[in-house]
Amino acid sequence: MKKILWFSRHKMTPEQKLALGDVEIMQINKTINSAYELKDEIDECDIIAIVAPINLQQQFLKLAEGKPVIMAVNDRVLIDQENGSESKVEFRFIKWERLLKIEVQKEDFAPVKKTMQ
Repeated sequence: MKKILWFSRHKMTPEQKLALGDVEIMQINKTINSAYELKDEIDECDIIAIVAPINLQQQFLKLAEGKPVIMAVNDRVLIDQENGSESKVEFRFIKWERLLKIEVQKEDFAPVKKTMQ
């Protein structure tokens, strides 16, 4: 049975689990400054599933050393409330994607200045 590290504040949904098959999930729900804090946990798992900002994604990818680093793709759906209150946001799982590479490219940006007329 594959062991999955699930780095997220939320529990994995039944749909997310089902898409991964018969696996054991080790959830880590805490704030970290660096993925290096979880090196031991990453080493003991076969697949690394994360919800994290790009800087942490890069670190998880490096520490995984070729193990799959995956992220859930979800659809954001607004659910109307019967009592007329503000719509509720619900996320619906679509698929898992494997993170292969992170590359940031930049270029100079100069906003267009408006002239006074």
